[in-house]
Amino acid sequence: MSLRGFVIDLLDRRPGQKLSFILAFVSVLLYVQIAYFIQRTDTNELLGSYALLFLLHLWLTKSILSFKYIIGFGIIFRLIFVFSIPSLSDDFYRFFWDGVLIQNQINPFLYLPREIIENPAITINALSVPLFESLNSPDYYTVYPPVCQFVFWVAAILSNGEIKIAVLIMKLFMFLAEVGSIYLVMQLLKIHKLRREYIFFYVLNPLIIIELVGNIHFEAFLIFFVLWAVYLLQKKKLALGSIAFALAIASKLTPILMLPFFLKRLKFKKLMLFYGLTLGIVAITFLPFLGSALFNGLSSSIGLYFQKFEFNASIFYVIREIGFWVKGWDIIQIASKWLALSTVSVILFVAFMENNKKQNIPGILIWPLFIYFAFASIIHPWYATPIVAFCWFSKYRFPLVWSFTIFLSYSGYTISGFHEQLWVLLVEYILVYGVMMYELIKYKDLLVIENPWNAIFSVK
Repeated sequence: MSLRGFVIDLLDRRPGQKLSFILAFVSVLLYVQIAYFIQRTDTNELLGSYALLFLLHLWLTKSILSFKYIIGFGIIFRLIFVFSIPSLSDDFYRFFWDGVLIQNQINPFLYLPREIIENPAITINALSVPLFESLNSPDYYTVYPPVCQFVFWVAAILSNGEIKIAVLIMKLFMFLAEVGSIYLVMQLLKIHKLRREYIFFYVLNPLIIIELVGNIHFEAFLIFFVLWAVYLLQKKKLALGSIAFALAIASKLTPILMLPFFLKRLKFKKLMLFYGLTLGIVAITFLPFLGSALFNGLSSSIGLYFQKFEFNASIFYVIREIGFWVKGWDIIQIASKWLALSTVSVILFVAFMENNKKQNIPGILIWPLFIYFAFASIIHPWYATPIVAFCWFSKYRFPLVWSFTIFLSYSGYTISGFHEQLWVLLVEYILVYGVMMYELIKYKDLLVIENPWNAIFSVK
């Protein structure tokens, strides 16, 4: 349709449809503002724009626009961010750094960035001092798994050392993953006989749009590969589903926490085949980086990450305050170990006791991720994107609430540094946990006390 035809078509529409088009255009302007003109220290402008976008997305999901227009607007909103440099996250500098290392046949898991920049024997023009000074973790080994490293490598090769071009290439990967996820959500909604309009809450959600394509976070790949794996399993393609799930783990690692939730959904032989193929393929993806440096570097960085950094936590902050009161100091190094054990224990308990007759995949997969987030010491806004994607296959809508409140955590960024605000944490988590508890009490369909082993050996 030509622009003139589009305008004529718009003018011929009913008032409610015209208003929806106007609100979609306002959304475009707000996304352009966030993508190109707002920094994360511009708190009032950022949070105000996001709040308005969230309200607009809720309006558009209930509008009388046709299905194709809603999907089209979601694609357009994502395209707006493809050509921008991320303004809310500086992780892309490390992405480019790792990609350049691989391009020059250097294992990114082997050296700290500081060791590279201070080593006179390593002279790589793209790895400049200004780039090094832009890194947010120069004294940590990389924590990004093989699928991420592949994208970094491709971006480094095609960009010829130009970081802006590398960012564009990485964003194109994110955009394609998002288009794939939109398609898979629609297919899975059809398979589970759920309302196809649920896709609107994913395709228009501003947290999804801003954090995945906008800020280049690989939860986009996690969502795509998990959805693809579930789709393939629904089609009885176990081997291909295992490959897709392995790629999800090789993108973000956290899908490992989802594996126990297949216990009740596959017979024993199929379950062992699924687990074996998945973990075997994950191991294969790590082969190019294999060596003691991989395990030592990756494990030390992940360990330090959870034992040193604190951001937007919930249960951990309560325990930390108790630690200050009892011990007089921050007990993160002690608490993190017990919280990790608690995370695994609660996930296994829910996996064994959840009511698989009332929970489908991927709907049930919101729980291992949310349990992990509940006990974690650091929760960035983009962490919540997978449960926003998966919740539409369940009855639970608290992830939608979280997709709004978690963005408030950006209020802590100021020109003088980062300072977390108590009111933000209270608003965020009182609403999220409150809605979650209300829904758990209302539906009463998550857990069932029965012998879980009967289900494992009897479910087809």
